[in-house]
Amino acid sequence: MTPFAMYLDGMELECAEKRALASFTRRIVEIAALSRSVAVDPDSTRPLNILSQPAILLDLDGFVLDANAAADSLINNDVRVRQRRLYIRDPEARHKLRIYVDQFDDATRHVTPSVEPIIVPRLDGLPFLLRIWAIESNARWPSRDVRALVTLNALGPRPGPPASLLARTFSLTPSEAKLACIIARGAGPDTAAAELNISRETARNQLKSIFAKTATHRQGELVALLLQV
Repeated sequence: MTPFAMYLDGMELECAEKRALASFTRRIVEIAALSRSVAVDPDSTRPLNILSQPAILLDLDGFVLDANAAADSLINNDVRVRQRRLYIRDPEARHKLRIYVDQFDDATRHVTPSVEPIIVPRLDGLPFLLRIWAIESNARWPSRDVRALVTLNALGPRPGPPASLLARTFSLTPSEAKLACIIARGAGPDTAAAELNISRETARNQLKSIFAKTATHRQGELVALLLQV
């Protein structure tokens, strides 16, 4: 077992959070590989857009160096860049971010990993979960000015995987795949039936078939599987 894997186990993270962290780590590996490519300017922040999750780069002084397109689409009155600083409207969340960024003052100091996210309330929706990923001096990307990567997770309903992909993955019929796509969002069969303009009985029969083809038995189990696609 690698030291990193032992570190994760020691933190006793929930399974879902471990999966999220593993997925994020894979994206970081992709970014690192791309940033070393001869086809990419070593000072370019374009590889940041590999991350579909909103992401922002901070420098040694806590100033915003760059944000990817996903982050730009989320920036509003609750979270925004003001005078090159990442500004959070909520005072408590803003204070927690400030405590973390203050650790950047000493460039040689090891920055404590951000295990617990900063919860950022929103005026018009569910909160953001803000996480800070330290980038140590010997591995800074895309330049040595980078000190941390900030990611934002906007809570709320998300579209399910494409129906065509679910159909190919689990050998679903086109109608079953459309139903599975809606179920993957967390909607129940009755809601799916209304969206698809089919009867509840038809939706429930299709759901039984989906359970059989995916070797699942409960809706929560099915959703967890579908979201891996």
